[in-house]
Amino acid sequence: MAANPARPAWFANVGVQLLAGAAAVYNAVQLVLKLVDGRYGDAFLSFAWTVLFGYVVLESLRFRRVQQREEAAAEENPSEPSRPVEPTD
Repeated sequence: MAANPARPAWFANVGVQLLAGAAAVYNAVQLVLKLVDGRYGDAFLSFAWTVLFGYVVLESLRFRRVQQREEAAAEENPSEPSRPVEPTD
């Protein structure tokens, strides 16, 4: 895994987090139902989807925290102007 992976800005969106969380919960319920029915192959697939969507939720939350910390640091320390100021005579 890369030390600083590039992520799109929408990755930290609350909608993405809610959608991935709902998908993880849905697949967890499907996992239990398929285990009860004895459909172990289908249960494994539901397990894999649960892990995938759970990972998306956790990484999205972590990425959001990093973005908020960077924004707070940028507000505390405003950057220098990008071009030099020319002296006026």
